[in-house]
Amino acid sequence: MINNYFSIAGLCIGLINLGLALLISFFGKNKLHKVWSYVNYSISFWGFSMFVSGSTTDHDTAFLGWKMFTVGIILIALFYYHVIYIFCNLKSSRFLIFGYFESLVFIILTVFTNWMFGDRVFFSFHQIYYFRTNLLYNFFMFIWSVIVGKSFYELYQYIKNSKGISNIQAKYLFVAMIFGFGGGMNTAPAAWGLNIYPYGQILVCVYGALATYAIFRYRLMDVRLVVSNTAIFIGVYAFVLGIPFIFGYKYHLWEVAIWAMLVLATFGPFAYLYIQRRAEDRLLQEQRRYQSTLRRASAGMGRIKDLNKLCGMIVYILIRAIQIEHALIYIYDEARQEYVLGASKRKSGKGQFIDTIAKSSPLLEYLLNNKSFIVYEEFKQRALDLKDPLLVQITQIIASFEGALVVPIFIDKNLTAIIFMGKKESGMSYTEDDLAVFSILANQAALAIENAKFYEDVRLTHQQLFQAEKMATIGTMADGLSHQINNRFHALGFIAGDALDTIHLNQNEPMPDKMKDVMTELERAFVRVQENVVQGGEIVQGLLKYTRKGEAGFSAVDIQSVFNSALEMAQFKIKSDLLKVVHDYDPMTIPKVKGNFTQLQEVFFNLIDNSYDAMVQRKNESNEPDYRPTLMVRVFKQDGYAEIAFEDNGMGVKDEDMHKLFTPFFTTKLSSKRGTGLGLYVIKKIVEENHGGRVEMVSKFMQGTKIKLFLPVAIG
Repeated sequence: MINNYFSIAGLCIGLINLGLALLISFFGKNKLHKVWSYVNYSISFWGFSMFVSGSTTDHDTAFLGWKMFTVGIILIALFYYHVIYIFCNLKSSRFLIFGYFESLVFIILTVFTNWMFGDRVFFSFHQIYYFRTNLLYNFFMFIWSVIVGKSFYELYQYIKNSKGISNIQAKYLFVAMIFGFGGGMNTAPAAWGLNIYPYGQILVCVYGALATYAIFRYRLMDVRLVVSNTAIFIGVYAFVLGIPFIFGYKYHLWEVAIWAMLVLATFGPFAYLYIQRRAEDRLLQEQRRYQSTLRRASAGMGRIKDLNKLCGMIVYILIRAIQIEHALIYIYDEARQEYVLGASKRKSGKGQFIDTIAKSSPLLEYLLNNKSFIVYEEFKQRALDLKDPLLVQITQIIASFEGALVVPIFIDKNLTAIIFMGKKESGMSYTEDDLAVFSILANQAALAIENAKFYEDVRLTHQQLFQAEKMATIGTMADGLSHQINNRFHALGFIAGDALDTIHLNQNEPMPDKMKDVMTELERAFVRVQENVVQGGEIVQGLLKYTRKGEAGFSAVDIQSVFNSALEMAQFKIKSDLLKVVHDYDPMTIPKVKGNFTQLQEVFFNLIDNSYDAMVQRKNESNEPDYRPTLMVRVFKQDGYAEIAFEDNGMGVKDEDMHKLFTPFFTTKLSSKRGTGLGLYVIKKIVEENHGGRVEMVSKFMQGTKIKLFLPVAIG
């Protein structure tokens, strides 16, 4: 019959720990979980044995219950040390083997003999049959204490030498051991003849639940809160239930005591919550301070329009507010198709972080698929539990950034940025409350980054429009300028012609030999003036053609004519003796393309100009006596397109600059005065958007560049 606290507490312990054991058996994935389930099965067995002993009035049944009780405590100590052996990665297994051996011996003695028990059982506390120890049982308790003490010692050493989540888990287990073994040992005094009722045995329930939480969970709350909340709970309910119980026991007024318990129990939860809230406010004061700082900072991010300043502000706030070792943020660069380091900051120490993260990185793939934060210690533990090579690889990548927390930043479904945060200087782990605040920060950062990128795009667009407006102004002025320049050329031509006529009329007149030599030199000079007037006029006409838009629109265009026209345009800059042009095609067989002559002329001119500059740069910078700048032009027809290849043996492009070449205003030329950075950008726009073709480029530094244009062949 259940009529006492002892048997009720035993039943609660048995049921709670049986549930925990089944839960661990079902969800556990590794050896540690498996052995921990054995601990809970042993505690459950121990609890049910107390229920049997405390609820029976039969002498023999009570004695059987105490035998079960002894088997339970043998197994609890053994399996708990085995858990510590695995958790702390202990190297020597000798003590574990000894534990299994002595446990087997004492279980045999307990089950098959009565040697370990003095009196069979005796009635105690006017409620239950209790057992009495003897010398052999006391020796067993000594060995048992050694095993439990060894568990405490190894766990304490692990706490001193470990960091991060493992350290916090160890603290949970240590606190759980204090509750559990402290509560369990409360059953021992009566067996040694001391009249102390085992009220503390219920603490074993706290022990089992707390330790299971530590074994299973990686992202844990502050262990100080566990101790604090448990102490508050015990204190409040010791008052709520203890005072009426003592009153009823002393004055035998149980009816009044029960009513008092009911009334006080009504106010108990409110008192517990109030005291708990005050305790948490005190313990988490620093954490809530920086969380409040982050919330305020995240609200003001949207006002920063410069992306670099925004990234710098984010890492600065994280370092200062949370007091972490370092922080860094990577931003996705569409042109480069990779994540580029936007800003980084260390609180102390030295060390460089990599500049880019490839889009194909397993870490990025994981973040894109899961869209969640990564707590390093948690992720590392899961990788070890599952033995997944991919998770292990991702763990190694995060470790290379010294990251304790990875915060992905998404805009819609696109991973826009990644924040790596180092460990807290306090040594505490990142909590669920932290992650909730970082989630708000990530959302605000996503909006701020999107705004900053928008402003950057607008700024670049304005620059492009301004440059285009300047080019358009030059084009508009070209007619007037060419007219004025041609007038000067005509005037010079007439002056030179008149001077030559005068010289010719006076050549036969008698004059000194010295004067005849002067007249001959003047004649040659004026002839050269006339020749340069003609050449200057041709250059002006070429410039005029270049700046005017084609009036005929799109038509069948001869590639050879376009190239010759572009080369003629380039003559004002190119020194013919420095450039060899090779046409590796038959002009009679190449197809015509559908296009705008003037626009294609601009494309060809830019390609010739870029090749020439690259070859001149190589000639000037390299010590190659046999180097000869050469531009090879090839034309093929395939699948309805004309493939036009321009291949030079110039400077080439470095691998790190390849992704930037078609970006507006980027140039690899020696000086900004020698290039606007718009040439390749314009080429791509004209070929792909205006003509429905495509541009391909291959380049090797100090070897040369090959650009292929694919233009649709004209039909008919």
